[in-house]
Amino acid sequence: MTMLRALSTTSLLLVLSLAHSARAFTPQSIPLNWTTLAACAVDNPARILAGDVTTQVANNTAAQCVATCAAEGFGYAGVEFGNECHCGTGLVGALEDAPATDCSTPCAGDAAFACGGVWRIQVYSFPALSPNSWAYQGCISDAPAAPAFDPASVTTHTFATNLDLVNQCLQACARDGAAFAGIENADTCQCSGSAPAVAAKPVGEAECNSLCPLPGAAGFEFCGGVERLGVYKFMG
Repeated sequence: MTMLRALSTTSLLLVLSLAHSARAFTPQSIPLNWTTLAACAVDNPARILAGDVTTQVANNTAAQCVATCAAEGFGYAGVEFGNECHCGTGLVGALEDAPATDCSTPCAGDAAFACGGVWRIQVYSFPALSPNSWAYQGCISDAPAAPAFDPASVTTHTFATNLDLVNQCLQACARDGAAFAGIENADTCQCSGSAPAVAAKPVGEAECNSLCPLPGAAGFEFCGGVERLGVYKFMG
């Protein structure tokens, strides 16, 4: 009898587990023109979002978390373990995709939606190149003897990874209140309060040929070149 009871209990737990993993969640609309970087990614105790600020939210959903992170000036957001909202300034490294079924914890704020899982996070980002935000201006020479931007007006940023570097740079420059941004040699971000110098020399686009990886399987993007700046102007 004891063995039968144990088998019955095990069978019930297995059925419940399978039913939970097979649960179909309603796709959630993400506000503010934010995009999904990872439908389900592996997180860890060190966190995969740079500058991660984690809060436990009773009404947590992906939409609610994105709205909160955006209001606080962050460009990256993630939901995890049902009630966790993560806000960050960038990505620590390449995202490691996890099976979509790993992100099967219902959102604390609405069980119709999924909000990550145990060390599984759904990641969202503000698209820095959305309409009326930043516009690409071209490839410009940036030599030590003839810098593209006035050095007195420049703030230089580097990041833990060059994954999605253009987006990281433009968001950093937006936080700085800069009017112009430049990406150089796939590793450096310059934010400037003024336009490139009059003497700054435009060069062919083929010279801005350094590549930066994009999240997931999206491929690569051009990120300036050696002593060459890919320059953007803030339009919004």
